[in-house]
Amino acid sequence: MFDKSKIGHSFAPFTIEVERGKIRELAIAIGDDNPIYQSRAAAQEAGYADVPLFPTAATMFGFWGNTNLGGELLGLGLNVMRILHGEEEYEYLAQIQPGDVLTGITTIADGKTRQGSGGSMDIVTMETRYTNQRGEPVLKAREVVIVRE
Repeated sequence: MFDKSKIGHSFAPFTIEVERGKIRELAIAIGDDNPIYQSRAAAQEAGYADVPLFPTAATMFGFWGNTNLGGELLGLGLNVMRILHGEEEYEYLAQIQPGDVLTGITTIADGKTRQGSGGSMDIVTMETRYTNQRGEPVLKAREVVIVRE
């Protein structure tokens, strides 16, 4: 059963540098051969300052930057071996481009337990707020995970 006293709990900040090569790798992985994701020159020709991000690129920030999240969730009593991904959403507040160094702070925004015929499940919403190297807010990411008990 989810401990509602954990709502509002924030984990240690983490940082990640936005890398042009990682954006290119994501483009290759999803089969997008648009040259704006391959080179800065092509992106600038198309009117961008640099290689643009895919709308879902923020998944990489949380996955590769917040490497301690699993242990932190365990510390809150959540069984990470039983987590299902529920949903994810992003709100871009400012432009993010290669070379930016982002700092993210993840907070438990909500949590509840639901009972079913086969047992219970915890539904936990986490929000990560990112700032860039100038301290400017650039992104809010929300993720809902379901912990099957």
